[in-house]
Amino acid sequence: MSPIHQSRRIFLQAAAATAAGVALRNPVVANGSDERELPRPKRLLDCHLHINHFDRSVEDTIRHMDQTGTTQAFVLPLETGEGNVLLRSETVLHAFHLYKDRIIPFCQTDIRQPDVLDRIRAYHLLGCRGIGEQKEHLRLGDKRVEAVIALCNELDWPITIHFQDSASGYNQGMAEHLETYLKRYKRVRIIGHAQTFWANISADVPPPDQTLYPTGPIKSGGLLDKLLGDYPNLYADMSAGSGYRALTRDEDFTAGFFERHPRQILFGSDCPCRDGAGENFKGMCYSTQLQRLLRRLIPDETRLDDAFHNNALRALEGTA
Repeated sequence: MSPIHQSRRIFLQAAAATAAGVALRNPVVANGSDERELPRPKRLLDCHLHINHFDRSVEDTIRHMDQTGTTQAFVLPLETGEGNVLLRSETVLHAFHLYKDRIIPFCQTDIRQPDVLDRIRAYHLLGCRGIGEQKEHLRLGDKRVEAVIALCNELDWPITIHFQDSASGYNQGMAEHLETYLKRYKRVRIIGHAQTFWANISADVPPPDQTLYPTGPIKSGGLLDKLLGDYPNLYADMSAGSGYRALTRDEDFTAGFFERHPRQILFGSDCPCRDGAGENFKGMCYSTQLQRLLRRLIPDETRLDDAFHNNALRALEGTA
């Protein structure tokens, strides 16, 4: 190992230890002074935001965006209420009409219903720009899931999928089925999110009944590296605790991961707080914490702008 690389690794280990110490007290803390000191991106497109987390209003959501420097956001409904968030596509469209320059509306509807494709086509006509968050208790290989992905391919849309390989999880079977869809449907942009997606950053993935949040050093050769390297229509949404924990468990590896996939890493927060400093969320703000992480691991301003903004735009518009 070269002296430069060794020094960098020591620095990252120290930074990770410091972050871990903070995390034990408060996993994604954003106190007032730190939040003010954080330089805001020139432009920030959050690829994963809901409106009514913890009864947050549309106005509170815009306040969160203002305080975190978020220029625009993909606002994702969850019509089935699975995962304890219920947000109608109509509510997202209403918010879009109030804040057209800030909100990019996605749609979501229960894919177990026989009229799902007709509903999605109607949302397309009403101005929605993609599907998400796709989150029902179905296996990824279910034909109803494939039908929705195929429709996104036809509409030239992105789809944000929540991957969670637990008994009561969502879109189980990522390792068996995701590559098939990426290979079969070239126009759709699949935006991966949640526990099982990020567990696969490592080649060593524990059984989901053991943990959905692996810790410790990452083993090279993971499924994410392979799929992101082979398929430009796959994007990685770093939002929520699942993304943050995965990306901070081995920051030396993560820095290389960002270097290998500079056009497919999407900034997303999935943050429920109202003010960018953790109001109503025990002092935690995913957006602020993830912004710090990116600034720590991506020194190049052009690549940082890609992660903060351009990559999400590519996923939205299909300009990979």
